[in-house]
Amino acid sequence: MLARAHHGQSWSAVEDETVRCLFADGAYLIDVARRLGRSQEAVRTRANILHVPVRSAPRGYGFRIRLA
Repeated sequence: MLARAHHGQSWSAVEDETVRCLFADGAYLIDVARRLGRSQEAVRTRANILHVPVRSAPRGYGFRIRLA
């Protein structure tokens, strides 16, 4: 499991603006979460509080197969 850099920390105004801008530009939830170092659920919850529509990634997006 990934350790989250912002676990339990309050959201800053800069992070709120990042959420707004990235989703407005068409970014997927998983990408916004990775960029902010927060869980997808945390970003989804914050976006709902900010009244920002969230875009979920299509199935298989970001899935990588590792070949030995």
